[in-house]
Amino acid sequence: MAEEINKYFFSFETFKKQFSAAAVAVEGSGWTLLCYNPIFNKLEILTAEKHQNLTQWGVVPLLALDLWEHAYYLKYQNKRPAFVEAGGIWLIGMM
Repeated sequence: MAEEINKYFFSFETFKKQFSAAAVAVEGSGWTLLCYNPIFNKLEILTAEKHQNLTQWGVVPLLALDLWEHAYYLKYQNKRPAFVEAGGIWLIGMM
């Protein structure tokens, strides 16, 4: 996984910055996903907002960051950027 992240994002730090920016930008509840796109044979960062808009066609989710309020509200209240910076709650290989 590390080799693929470095291949498509040039470094883990670049990946982390792009992934975190996508996570903070999710409006309302949802997820940020690192996915494999077999059509283009590459990794992509995607967001899924709200339960009804969850479908991400044609990709294989590899990592997901839970951005629903239940994941961070007790400790971070409405400070999602702090939750993302702290590492959030990752779902690895759960998809």
